[in-house]
Amino acid sequence: MTGKAVRQFRYRAYFWLMNASLAAIAYALAELVIGRLTGFDPEDYLPAPVAALVYIPLLVLAFVVPMFLICARFMRDEYAEQLWRRTSVMLAYLTAGIPPICLILGWAWYFATGHTDASQVHWTLSWMADKVVWVDALLWVWVGYMMVFVMIFQFLRWKDT
Repeated sequence: MTGKAVRQFRYRAYFWLMNASLAAIAYALAELVIGRLTGFDPEDYLPAPVAALVYIPLLVLAFVVPMFLICARFMRDEYAEQLWRRTSVMLAYLTAGIPPICLILGWAWYFATGHTDASQVHWTLSWMADKVVWVDALLWVWVGYMMVFVMIFQFLRWKDT
């Protein structure tokens, strides 16, 4: 293969991996939502080796591959780089906007559930996070960031077509 063919393959592989990541994320979210609504968990009905064959690739595609794709500038052509930058900007806006929205909604929920003592509402809303372990919170933020990055990237790509 020539140098140009290798570059073209890398550029295409970036989008293929992004597509595979989106599919894995969509499956994970669908399973989560359906499981929460119905109580059905496919893991309960799969033997452990089969579950490992199904879920290990899903975990890699949904969380490890996006981390690699965010950092793998050498795999991006000009268009992918432009999408990456637009995705990063949009993610920065979400990162800036979501915490205040969560605080406002948390306060609204606190008062809507019958709590009337405003002096008990701390600025940090520690009453919402008393049982959260920081490692779990960090893991969920990281997982959410990877998922949202892929979804925004693919949305912008779809919007461009």
